[in-house]
Amino acid sequence: MLPSTYQSLLKPPAMLITASFVLYFLVTLAFAVPAGHYEQIDMPSRVLLAVVIFACLLKYPPSLKAVLYGCSIGASIVGLIALYQHYGLGIRALSSGGFMSIQVAGMAASLSVFSIFAYIFSCQRSLPTLKKIAFVGVTLGFVATLLSGGRGSWVVTPFVAIWAIIYYRHALKRRDVIAVTVSAALVIVTAVVPALHRASLVVSDLDRYQHVKSVEIAAEPAAEQQPKIKTSSGTRVELWRTALLLWADNPLTGTGYDRFTEKKQDLVDQHIVDPVVMLFSRAHNQLLEELQVKGIIGGLALVFLLLAPWVATKKIQSKPHSDQGFASVVLRCHIVLIAGYMLTQHYINHHSGILFFTLGVVIFASMALRLERS
Repeated sequence: MLPSTYQSLLKPPAMLITASFVLYFLVTLAFAVPAGHYEQIDMPSRVLLAVVIFACLLKYPPSLKAVLYGCSIGASIVGLIALYQHYGLGIRALSSGGFMSIQVAGMAASLSVFSIFAYIFSCQRSLPTLKKIAFVGVTLGFVATLLSGGRGSWVVTPFVAIWAIIYYRHALKRRDVIAVTVSAALVIVTAVVPALHRASLVVSDLDRYQHVKSVEIAAEPAAEQQPKIKTSSGTRVELWRTALLLWADNPLTGTGYDRFTEKKQDLVDQHIVDPVVMLFSRAHNQLLEELQVKGIIGGLALVFLLLAPWVATKKIQSKPHSDQGFASVVLRCHIVLIAGYMLTQHYINHHSGILFFTLGVVIFASMALRLERS
């Protein structure tokens, strides 16, 4: 990094965010290197790239208006792709052609929420072009989220979207409220039926999971180790249960990467968990993933990674109608959304997830912090 950009990281708020990134990487490094699992360093190393970008953006912050334009256009594009795949090709939206549906569903949901903020920003600043593009982005973005069937992205997204509208309700005029209603109606008409079908599968999956577990309790343990749980939601519940058992066995440092598979196999051999857990290398919950492998040390590093940007922009958030305050609010919503996606998947253990999270943080944080200093 050049001295001119490096100096930007020396301010306390920027140092706090940088420290959270570096700490997350160092904790993973400390667990991976002694165990010889060097591949585990790959994803966390992306935070170092984010630090370099953060330094540059603090020196040369992007335009908030330009970023919101980009989010709205991005949401519109992903919505068009989802519509074409679902209604044109007759396949599950955003699940083929290189897409990972559970990841891209979260990204589409975030872009949809960012489009809501773009619409609000256009109302505050009288930007009619941005308002039109944001309206399309909100509508198509939420259509993409629902058509993708990524149920993990539906957990907190509606609450964040509704909160944003209520928080900035004074910026919305009567015609804007009508626009919000029309957008919601279009989303419902276009995508609610496939979404309800996907949502109903959760209930049936959990019913089948409970049936399998009740049969296991009543029957004698079988000698063969064949998975009995064969549903998506049921498998996740069993993975979460396994992660909690592994963490409880060693709360401080977890199993480590070197003993993780062995310890999990022990639980299967003792007929404590279903053999289906051996088919998955992750817990499908980011916090439980950190706890089972790295214990409380890894869990705290993850929590610090999420809280540091929030704390760093605490003072700025008190000015929500300024550009820096607006960027701070969007940053916090970004963090809440990512935390929501982490509930049902190891979101930042994927290239797309950790880049989307960290770059989102540094982009919005750089605007908030740099604009605040100027």
